[in-house]
Amino acid sequence: MAVKAHRIVIETTSIRGERGQYYRVHFEGAVLIEDTWNPEFEACRALVARGVTGRLETWRTGKTVPDIEEGARWTVVENDKEGPVIKRWEPFPEHLQPDAVPRGRVLAPAAGIDRG
Repeated sequence: MAVKAHRIVIETTSIRGERGQYYRVHFEGAVLIEDTWNPEFEACRALVARGVTGRLETWRTGKTVPDIEEGARWTVVENDKEGPVIKRWEPFPEHLQPDAVPRGRVLAPAAGIDRG
């Protein structure tokens, strides 16, 4: 007997910025992820966080991720040096934010308001 796959439905939402197409991901009739450019693997991480494991069927393309936990280990890399390519996912270190400014970059001081 075949194991039933969990299903997600991926909906296109907008095209913007360097990443291009963005998506909304639905799972069991509710929004799982509101806004992402990497829907399959982000959905795998969100499902693993909820304790959902096993096979994953993606409705948008009909692709099947054989194992949610394995899918959670991957991401799409696309930047000015490479991509798009699928690579191992690594979370950002806690002390860094995804939009952090490089350490060597000098920022201009904030403008002051003269109320005089």
